[in-house]
Amino acid sequence: MLSSHVLLLALAIPATSVLGHGHVRRVVVNGITYQGFERWSNQDQSQVVTWHFTTEDEGPVPVSNINGPDIICHEGATNANGSIPVSAGSQLQVVRFNTIGGFEHPGPEMHYLAPCGNAGCAKVDKNSLRFFKIYENGLVQGGMADSPQWNTQKWATTEVHKHVQSEGDGHIDTFTVNIPRNVKPGPYVLRHEILGLHKADKGLAEFYPQCINLEISGSGDRQPEGVPATEMYHSNDPGIALDIYVDLESYRIPGPAVSSFASKRDIRDATIPRNGKRHHLRHLNAHGS
Repeated sequence: MLSSHVLLLALAIPATSVLGHGHVRRVVVNGITYQGFERWSNQDQSQVVTWHFTTEDEGPVPVSNINGPDIICHEGATNANGSIPVSAGSQLQVVRFNTIGGFEHPGPEMHYLAPCGNAGCAKVDKNSLRFFKIYENGLVQGGMADSPQWNTQKWATTEVHKHVQSEGDGHIDTFTVNIPRNVKPGPYVLRHEILGLHKADKGLAEFYPQCINLEISGSGDRQPEGVPATEMYHSNDPGIALDIYVDLESYRIPGPAVSSFASKRDIRDATIPRNGKRHHLRHLNAHGS
């Protein structure tokens, strides 16, 4: 049962302002479910696999903070103790929960990995993490913005949201993450991030990063140089400072390019939606097979 504090908070915030708020409730790998951090839970969370955060309304990291520590793994993020054992080449289902409608904001989806090194992901200093991008998807189909249907102008997030499901007192959206087959084994932080561009025309793009601890096994040997999350974005980047309420025919996804070692097959497997049609990705042609 929700506490009176949470109920009062929910009543105080207009519904239209929280349609994208939420968190990773769980991650599913090979049929096994790993629980994520629940901000308002009274249950034991000592072994959750997603990093803890402090934002009370589960809202975004604002543009004003994209070069500060909150952009790394969300507001006030601290390490998760748990970790997901996963083989290179495996697929993860990242299930995000929201009490009002699910994640309805239009924007891109991006996945990053950062090695935790000898410290391990439960102990690593988040400021030392260096992320390389393994996946991105942005504007799936150009056209005029047609919120809330998003059948003309289509985005990575809105296409996922078309399969939103009810769960308990809210809704869930399920995102697919593929771990590259040739990544070097070891402990990694997976940074799953979605952006809300519904207010980007006002300089208010919204960032929703969350971090997940992984223990990757395999025989790969690739571990590209990464960059600090605090250096990935700038408020005037074309993919952050834009007006989507036009006949939009192209979009430049912010952040670094997808690492060249991520194979075409890794990318393809993550971009086939339920209708079998593939999405367009900016860097697909540059990837090795």
